[in-house]
Amino acid sequence: NYAALIRQQINEDKQNSREKTVFGIQLTEEKLNDFRDEQIGQLKELMDEATKPHKEITVSKDSEHKS
Repeated sequence: NYAALIRQQINEDKQNSREKTVFGIQLTEEKLNDFRDEQIGQLKELMDEATKPHKEITVSKDSEHKS
């Protein structure tokens, strides 16, 4: 169900370029209470990574080959 929801949200995002699409679903406090502390920490880390500003990554070729 979650994969279908994300697929639908991606398609909506492609069609509606003017508004920022929110992906996933909002978890209720009741559902969050069912998680263990470790799982809450993992969700927080995931949220932090997913909402980071975009960083540009540059890749440079190493001209020296090390053996």
